[in-house]
Amino acid sequence: MNFCLRYLVFATALGAITQSDSVAAELYRYKNEDNVTVLNSHIPARYVKNGYTILSLDGRVLEVVPRALTEQEIRDRDRRIAEEARVAREERERKIADENLMRLYGSPSDVIRARDAKLASIDSLIQTQQGNIQRLEAQKRQIEAALADIERSGGVVGRDRLARIRALENRISQIEDEIGKKDEEKAALEISYAKDLKRVRELYSNKR
Repeated sequence: MNFCLRYLVFATALGAITQSDSVAAELYRYKNEDNVTVLNSHIPARYVKNGYTILSLDGRVLEVVPRALTEQEIRDRDRRIAEEARVAREERERKIADENLMRLYGSPSDVIRARDAKLASIDSLIQTQQGNIQRLEAQKRQIEAALADIERSGGVVGRDRLARIRALENRISQIEDEIGKKDEEKAALEISYAKDLKRVRELYSNKR
């Protein structure tokens, strides 16, 4: 469309506005399907999605309304917002974790002392449980030896003694499971304290 036609569209719209009995307080500038810029007192609904500009009667820009986003642009925007929220959340969590570490430990050596004390406590529990297993196994051997003597002498083994052996075996198995869990706890603590020690060293190094 040539310049004259463009001017005609503009002039016609402006003339209709100024000649209206009730002049609009705002003007709308948008492009039609021919990519021609139109100035009017209203904007047809079919052009709203393409974006438009609201002007005052003296030509000042009051508001610029952007075009509607495509479905792909909406998905990209939502992913970007979600990623920004994730990064911000992780940063907040890291800040809180760092503050807690600084309150707990006055220096990296404090982390080492806390780690060693906790691991020593677990080792002590494991040793106690291992001692309990040895004691129970000794009781089991004594009962089994007594039963063997009864059988050799042609006697009848009482059910209560067999039940006692089964109870000892169950208890030994239970304690072994408890020791296994303590070993897992110890391994997890070693990993956790290693991370804390690394981070505390970084934090105190940055303070220098």
